[in-house]
Amino acid sequence: MASLKEIRKRITSVKNTQKITKAMKMVAAAKLRRAQTAVQQARPYARALKNVISDLVSRNTNHPLLTPKVELKKALFLLYTSNRGLCGGYNSVLLRKVERYVAEASKNLDTIDLDVIGRKGRDFYRARQKIIHAELPELADKFPFARADELASQMIQGFLDGSYDEYYIVYNEFKSAISQEVKIEKILPIGFEFVTQEVKGVDYLYEPSQSEVLDYVIPKFVAMQIYRAHLEAHASELGSRMSAMDSATKNARDMISRLTLVYNRARQASITKDLMDIVNGSEAMK
Repeated sequence: MASLKEIRKRITSVKNTQKITKAMKMVAAAKLRRAQTAVQQARPYARALKNVISDLVSRNTNHPLLTPKVELKKALFLLYTSNRGLCGGYNSVLLRKVERYVAEASKNLDTIDLDVIGRKGRDFYRARQKIIHAELPELADKFPFARADELASQMIQGFLDGSYDEYYIVYNEFKSAISQEVKIEKILPIGFEFVTQEVKGVDYLYEPSQSEVLDYVIPKFVAMQIYRAHLEAHASELGSRMSAMDSATKNARDMISRLTLVYNRARQASITKDLMDIVNGSEAMK
């Protein structure tokens, strides 16, 4: 059995860990409120932009960014992971799903490239000696919309010049503080599955033209999808970290209770032993 000193040191160590996990939980909770607000504000804008494109597409479907390639050979996946750990299964669940999806998709595609946001995703593929097309760790924490606009322009240009036939984004969609869902969404070419509106009887006059309006709106839609995915991923990371740190804090509390019980039993046994030694010594002197 461990000595009383070792048990006391262990209890002190666990208490210090508990303080850290509790502080991390509180920080994540404070940040989560802001991140959740950002997600809730972005979703209506994304839906409104989708409805605008849906209405335009229902009247004009001859845009190159809406037309799938006849032969699919190359695809690029943009993965959203975190820079830091201690967030439960946030990264591992996403990366496992991506691995399965890519393994299945590679049966029909010649090349699948990965653009990875966050150090955790980068380290995951480095450890497996897989080549990453682009590493973007700086975007895991700070992702301005201008950067999303830049990535959207690169993707659109790559799709138009034939560098890639499809583009995907992979992220954790925020459901609640304890629930996230991995999403793998194709953003180019823009599919027709979201077109649910019926063509209205009244048409509109477009200036300068429908096609030119689409030329302007579609890049904004792609950029918004990239940016919204970051907001969803960031809120999911904070929610997962808060939940993981809450569980760690509760586990530390339970461990302290068990160690305290062990310490008290060991201390009681030590006192009993000392008393027995005193009694035996007294008896020997008679």
